[in-house]
Amino acid sequence: MGMQRHEFKALYRTHAGELLGYLRRRGAGDAAPDLLAETFLTAWRRRSDLPDAVNRRAWLFGTARRLLLAHRRTSQQVTPVDDLDDLPSRRPDAPADSMREDLVRQALTRLPEVDRELLTLTVWERLPIVEAAVVVGLSANAARVRLHRARKRLADDPTLRDAIQSTPAP
Repeated sequence: MGMQRHEFKALYRTHAGELLGYLRRRGAGDAAPDLLAETFLTAWRRRSDLPDAVNRRAWLFGTARRLLLAHRRTSQQVTPVDDLDDLPSRRPDAPADSMREDLVRQALTRLPEVDRELLTLTVWERLPIVEAAVVVGLSANAARVRLHRARKRLADDPTLRDAIQSTPAP
């Protein structure tokens, strides 16, 4: 039988905001609300096949990601690297912060797409690595290894290291 209507409404209320933010941060622009609706329409249609409650959030993120990738293929509006340009600055009035953010964006673009997605899912979206692995279609162990290597690549990036070392202590 699957999920009841009231359970589905609770699922929507719990996760719609974070999924919409995810879609917007990934450059979906005006299509973000439509992609969110399509994500939940897919979930409703497959409600009898949804994973257990612990894994539903990851399933929703994975569905949203696949819909976003399909949207990009058909619309040719945004490439996976372009979505980093849409990230809001924390303090747009601070030029040094802006320069460091640009360096981070550039370093992220040098990572493979899956590694970049794992990093952003775990840092920006605050998904546990187990959920992020589901989203990108990897085993938890493979995702841990890739995430570790991606973090090491960023830590070893000389441009980023110089920017971090030049940051004054708070």
